[in-house]
This record gives sequence, structure tokens and C-alpha cells, in this order.
Amino acid sequence: MPAAAQKGVSLIELMIGIAVVGILLMIGLPSFGLWMQNTQNRTAAESILNGLQVARMEAVRHNANVRFSLTDASGLSSWTIGCVVVTAECPATIQTRTWADGTANARAGADSTVPPSPLPANYYATALAAAAGLPNGATFDGMGRMPNVNIDISRVDITNVQIAEARRYVVTVSSEGTVRMCDPALSLANNSQGCQ
Repeated sequence: MPAAAQKGVSLIELMIGIAVVGILLMIGLPSFGLWMQNTQNRTAAESILNGLQVARMEAVRHNANVRFSLTDASGLSSWTIGCVVVTAECPATIQTRTWADGTANARAGADSTVPPSPLPANYYATALAAAAGLPNGATFDGMGRMPNVNIDISRVDITNVQIAEARRYVVTVSSEGTVRMCDPALSLANNSQGCQ
């Protein structure tokens, strides 16, 4: 009886396969790293957007002044929501969020300047510095608006300390209480996610 031929992979074929996989990984890692930092920026921006919306909703629900506060002086996306005047129905802390929920490299910077109307071209082109204007917050009244005396934040920019090319997001708050997140790299005329 003839011996059965054994089938397998030679050492040279295995080494070639490992080299090809290594080259593909080296090509893909920079894109993967940028994607991860873009995701962290978006997560931080959405967290701040959601926090502002919850604060506005709680102000209307309690018919009281409720404050959204960005609490980290280094720009990490930590925030807290609480009633300005604490009562049995309106607690000092309604909700909190820490940066440890997945946004280690995303940094916020805030500005209280009320944007001109109409917005000049490229108004959001220059990013706010990370941690600028922080800690700070926004107070919503029982109607869900921000009275002029309480406008501390009109804009929050989210940038990345790890990769400068990471996508930047802007969260805006109007005196009427409207909260919006946009991408300053996109034109609002061509894309509803654009800033202007």
C-alpha cells in the first residue's frame, strides 16, 4: 500500500502569510487610530448635547431653574445637572456623567459669546482651546430658555489631544434653549450636520 501524501503549509508559506498580515496591519493602524479618536470626540459631544437637553427638560418638568455644569477644569467631558434652588421636588444633583465613560482624549472648550445674527462666514472655523472657559455651565428656566443673565455657555467645542486631525464637533445653545451639535467641517447648505 502506498503511503498517503500529507498536506500542509510549509514554513516559507507560513512566513509569507504572516508578512502579508503584518503589512496590512501597518497600513490600517493609522486609519483605525484616527477612527477611534473621532469616535471619542463624537461620544463627548453627544454626551454634552444630551446633558444640555436633559437639563432643559428637567427645568420644564420642575418649573424651576436647572443648571448644566461642565465640571472638569482640564476640559474632560464630565458634567452634572442640578436645581439652582434645592427643594424636596428639585434635588441638587439630578444626573452626572464622568469622562471615564469612554472619552479620555476628547477635550471641551466653552465660550459665552452670543453669536451674531446672521453668522459671518467661517464663524466656527477656529476651534476653541481645550479647557477654555471651564468649569462653566448653562442655566435653563422653567420655560426651557436661558435668560440673558444666565448665558454662561453658548458654544462648546470638542477637540482631541491625541490626534489633531480628529474630527471636531461644536455644540451650540441659544438663548431660547435650543441645543444643537454640528460639524464645522461641513457646510450647512449641503449637509444638515454642518454648522453654517
